[in-house]
Amino acid sequence: MRRPAPPRPTFEIRLVGPDLAPEVLTLRSVNDVLSAVQDLASGRDPFELRCVPVDKGISLSRVRSGSAVYACVSRAPTEARANLTRVGNILASAESGDIDDDGLIAALRPIELLSEVAKTIKGKIEVALQKAAAPLFVIAQDAFQHISNRLLLSGETTIVGRVERAGGATSMRCLLRVPGRRRGLYCGVADRKVVQRLGQHLYEEIAAVGTATWIHRTWRIYRFTIKDFSQPRLGNGREALEQLRNAGLKAWDSIPDPASFIEELRS
Repeated sequence: MRRPAPPRPTFEIRLVGPDLAPEVLTLRSVNDVLSAVQDLASGRDPFELRCVPVDKGISLSRVRSGSAVYACVSRAPTEARANLTRVGNILASAESGDIDDDGLIAALRPIELLSEVAKTIKGKIEVALQKAAAPLFVIAQDAFQHISNRLLLSGETTIVGRVERAGGATSMRCLLRVPGRRRGLYCGVADRKVVQRLGQHLYEEIAAVGTATWIHRTWRIYRFTIKDFSQPRLGNGREALEQLRNAGLKAWDSIPDPASFIEELRS
């Protein structure tokens, strides 16, 4: 029985470097590249979802011997092409300073991973929609460092949030739900004792102290490492207002027209 022809590739990944071929690449490098591009194509936020949904998965097709070009087939091709095109726009916007905030945060980790592989092969990584077509974007060895120098700032800070996960098999992580942030904040944890303490405070509010990396101008946090934490003491709101009134705010009750009184003070 004749086997059906393989599906048409959705896009292709090109590893470009001196004397580069699949047999000289390590499996780790190839896996890192494929995983990073799969994240970009599926729109997965590595800090939000643990794995790519099955219906958005990507597989290899027509890997040619003696080449370093990998044709990929997506189970959601239209979305994959749109997401990869958006990555090209995000990189262009980062260059111009007109930042796509949410898009950049989701793409930064894959871009960082691709930059590391580009350093390893002493070349660059291209993603294109068709064979021999111009690439949608190119990740060079210094791509992430260039973005980091232009857009990222680091410093010590305190973040208040609710602990939703703590632990990790390969690295110590914590998921904080921070007010005003649409997505959860995955944090590194500097010390195993700290992550064990965090596990004892699941679904509780904490004030985490550590090192943050922000996106310049928008002040959105890209990365945060918890060094220690405490639990803030939250008072009763009604009691606090009553204390303010007792401290002198009751005087406004005796003024019949506060607006006119303020205008008279201004004049």
